Amino acid sequence: NNIQDSMNRASSGRNGRARAMTLIELAVAISISLVLSFAIVLLLGQQVRFYSQLQKFRFLREEAPQINSLFANILSVADSYRIYATGNTARSPDASPARSGTALRLSFQLSSGEERLSVVAQESEGGSGLHYYRADELGSFPETPSWTISRAPTETFFSNENGFLEIRMRDQHGSEITYGGNPD
Repeated sequence: NNIQDSMNRASSGRNGRARAMTLIELAVAISISLVLSFAIVLLLGQQVRFYSQLQKFRFLREEAPQINSLFANILSVADSYRIYATGNTARSPDASPARSGTALRLSFQLSSGEERLSVVAQESEGGSGLHYYRADELGSFPETPSWTISRAPTETFFSNENGFLEIRMRDQHGSEITYGGNPD
């Protein structure tokens, strides 16, 4: 009886223990894990490259349409515009206009008959970007921008060729967009 109990205990101990993996099964499991890890790293790298490309075109995707709407609204109510070489020149009362430059002075005729001036300029004052300066009742412009249109453009050029206003903007990644119109 004792011998029979010992044999039963010994056989149940072997059967109760978890079955170990063979060397081939272990190699297959490690190989599958390595292949999956490599695929995940490749997909992650592809996503990072895609996201960087997407960020490069952020100006064209997000900022440019909003700037276009803003310019369309501003220029549709402006009575006239003049282009100046710089923002400082545009804000000067006795400056001469140019055919192209980085600033646009707009004239608005109010219902009271008064004229109100504004300047849109690519400048670094108040942070680099495209800024809007609104003159007071006396025609004096503030030192700092009244508000910032966008910080995305690094270059903005206004020109008037053949009677059409052309606005060309470029961002830090070299993306460029051109708007054209004639508010006069």
